[in-house]
Amino acid sequence: MRLTGRLSRRDEAQELVWNAMEIIHKDQEGAAQLCRRALKIYPDCVDAITTLADIESERTFQYVDRLREAVAAGRRDLESKCFKEDKGTFWGLIETRPFMRAMAMLSQALIEWGTPEAVDEAIEVQKEMLELNPNDNQGVRDWLAVCFLARKRYHDAAALFAQYPDDWLAAPAWARVLHAYVTEGKAPASELLREARKHNKHVELYLTGQKRLPRVRAGAYSPGDESEAVYCAEILSLAWKSHPKAKKWLKEACSAKS
Repeated sequence: MRLTGRLSRRDEAQELVWNAMEIIHKDQEGAAQLCRRALKIYPDCVDAITTLADIESERTFQYVDRLREAVAAGRRDLESKCFKEDKGTFWGLIETRPFMRAMAMLSQALIEWGTPEAVDEAIEVQKEMLELNPNDNQGVRDWLAVCFLARKRYHDAAALFAQYPDDWLAAPAWARVLHAYVTEGKAPASELLREARKHNKHVELYLTGQKRLPRVRAGAYSPGDESEAVYCAEILSLAWKSHPKAKKWLKEACSAKS
């Protein structure tokens, strides 16, 4: 059981970070100072570390290293008992969310870095996130499917699809199209392509480069419309780029439909 004094310091530091987040868009230095104060009070304040990473990291490797520090701080903060007792319902606990947010940020940064080693590390991060929170409130499984496909881990991708058979949004539907093409061929892929188009008919235009992604992205998306297609193209592009023959086939199928 945590000491009351530790909880008090933790809460005090977190309050400073909330204040930093309120001013970060208009006063980055002020926000950074608040985060540094928070870390003096509670060195394992995860949100303080991730916020400073956003503000201060100019290079990708620096950003990744800071986020790794944030994840390590989260493990210390939550302690091993929490990981054992609350595994499976992690997102339901408010105190675990800074750690889960840091994990998500780290996996995204690794994917953006894009090296095979970075993507492999992202996979391990995302797998742990799903073990801790199978309900996947953060949408990790879409990115994990992309990483599996990009690294040609087709068996792992299939197992992930089986774990979430009732997904009804466009991203997993279009990921399944690629998986079918590379593992079964054009005919099964064509059948899934028809299904994916029912989820969102706009995705293929972005995936094949026939339509440019907008410079300004929407903050949210609605199923079936172009905002969802942009989201899908952003996360799926890594996987489709790793399979040029599949991308060529999709472009031909798109042109044939037109």
